Amino acid sequence: MKTLFLSLMLLTSFAAKAQLVVYKDTARAKQLYIGANALVIGYDLKYSQQPKGGNIQPYASMYMGYKLNKRVRLQTGIWYGTDNQDWSYTYVESEDNLIHYNETSKTRGVGVPITMEYMLFYPLKRLQFYGTGMFTPMYSTTQAAKTEQEGGIETVIYNEKTSGLNAYLTGGFGLGYNINSRLDAYFNYYMISRSFRRKLAPRDEYPYPGSLAIGLNYNLNLKREK
Repeated sequence: MKTLFLSLMLLTSFAAKAQLVVYKDTARAKQLYIGANALVIGYDLKYSQQPKGGNIQPYASMYMGYKLNKRVRLQTGIWYGTDNQDWSYTYVESEDNLIHYNETSKTRGVGVPITMEYMLFYPLKRLQFYGTGMFTPMYSTTQAAKTEQEGGIETVIYNEKTSGLNAYLTGGFGLGYNINSRLDAYFNYYMISRSFRRKLAPRDEYPYPGSLAIGLNYNLNLKREK
């Protein structure tokens, strides 16, 4: 009887310890989340070599985040962006002499957005209003060409490929909605953007005011909640 009693005590003790470990691990895991979003945003690029510029537009990104506390979240992710430009124009030198120009630009690149979000207040129980700041280093390549046609003769002014690094600081506000214990939906509105290539000077450049992001976060748990 004593042996059975001791065995039950040991089993109870081990079960309690195991439950405590699972609880701690689950609580820690609840701070982690993964997510994806759709973007309406673009960046104005500048290179050290010719051609001097380009644009890039990521349409979606994937990321992982961590909730430091009830107010602060940090996350990092990755996106792939493209941009294709093709435009023509005509210079009238005289009535009998028209010069036609054609310019093309193709850009491909990847970015690694590093984001911090700070919860400001809760308008409703499940609704969150927060500020968001994002630092995005990116690597891209741009193939640019320009031709001139005069008197039926076409001349290539340049046809070059260049690559380089750009980095942006972006800021704005967001609304988050807690769907359930697993899913959070959000909507971000970006108001400020500064390029390190332009020494963070305020300019009318990408992302334009009104750039948007909409996405979902999935909270990670080691033990699925019912």
